[in-house]
Amino acid sequence: MTTRKHFEEKGRFQMDISMKVGAEKQPFKVLKPPKKAVVFMQQHIGKCNVPTVKKGDKVLTGQKVGDAEGKMTVPVHSSITGVVEYIKKEYHPVLNCPDTAVIIRQEVEEELMPLPPFELKDRNEIIELTREAGIVGMGGAAFPTHVKLASKGVDTFVVNAKESDPNLVCDVRLMLEKPKEVVKGIQLMAKALGARRTIFATRTQEGELPELEKIMKYQGIEVKRVRPSYSVGSEKLLVKELLGKEVPSGKFPLDIGVVVNNVSTAYALYRAAYLNEPVISRGMSFYSDRNGIENVWFRSGTRVEDVIAGLSYDIRKFDRLIIGSLMMGWSIPSPRIPLLKYSAGLTALSPEYSRPYDKQLPCIRCGYCDSVCPVDIYPSLIMKADKEDNTKALRKLHVEDCIECGLCSYVCPSHIRITKLLWSGKKKSKSVE
Repeated sequence: MTTRKHFEEKGRFQMDISMKVGAEKQPFKVLKPPKKAVVFMQQHIGKCNVPTVKKGDKVLTGQKVGDAEGKMTVPVHSSITGVVEYIKKEYHPVLNCPDTAVIIRQEVEEELMPLPPFELKDRNEIIELTREAGIVGMGGAAFPTHVKLASKGVDTFVVNAKESDPNLVCDVRLMLEKPKEVVKGIQLMAKALGARRTIFATRTQEGELPELEKIMKYQGIEVKRVRPSYSVGSEKLLVKELLGKEVPSGKFPLDIGVVVNNVSTAYALYRAAYLNEPVISRGMSFYSDRNGIENVWFRSGTRVEDVIAGLSYDIRKFDRLIIGSLMMGWSIPSPRIPLLKYSAGLTALSPEYSRPYDKQLPCIRCGYCDSVCPVDIYPSLIMKADKEDNTKALRKLHVEDCIECGLCSYVCPSHIRITKLLWSGKKKSKSVE
């Protein structure tokens, strides 16, 4: 695979990605199903689900355990066969607060409840299957995929296989292991969208995915090599890079006739359509500063401690755990917190690893955060407006356009967690709309 060790960012900043080099050669290690699965009701952007089971119920692998009415809703499913032990509030790693979860205790030999059959002859059946399978954006956004597939007036469908994060390689590994299956998922999405053009955007170089490239060429799918940049993995910036079209502030790619879906999302649709399996498992990259990157296939709802134990590591050697990547992940307070169905990474850091944000200094107004911002907003000014609770200024500075890439925090010489303040500013701006 590519030997490049840096991504080039705005402001002539170089991001070290040497930890990725060669890691895609590691096959997925399939973990055993957990003895207990914690299935959160909120695993998508939109209205929260309510449990469809009660304490004491027997559930099968793949059985729906939570759902709700409404356009922006996606059901959740049990990833193991067992008994509902509790329905209670657990700490949610993304919401950063307690949220309703169904806790299932594994008890009997695994039995799969398959999805109902769909003929998939038209777009409506593909869209219905996508929702029934609980498919969301598997790149980490968790946007309901069926809502995207129901879009009208789509000219271009972009498959995002960029995988920019410095310690994630699971998408590339998936493309190496399951090329035919990935393409079948892409074709179903393209059929639902009715797009004139399908583009497969990847950071890999020609010949690195030989089987996938051969199939795509035969099927008429355009393969576009994206320049080595971390921030271009964001869908708005990816659209600009590929098509030369800018998504207006406060708008989405659909507003200019483009729909973007992650390559792992396409594979999830393949599993739903051809294996009758909802989203109960996925591949991710596990990174530790002691051991590098390993690719893991896990069941959703598996606690972090069970993942690390399943990889034969001593969890006591790590003092920080992050669900997601080094740049965009969420730190968690306990290893008992579970992974979600859209978790693409798990990061474990030892006590020796740097902790720059423990000693934050005052802002020196160097402007470095502004110079590297890939969406051309002003993090330094937004940070000031957030501290002053100035919602008018936050809206004027277009805080809503922040893609939460983390670059502003990463380059700050005062070690200020600027991204956290921008996220806070986005919440304040939305609360007064």
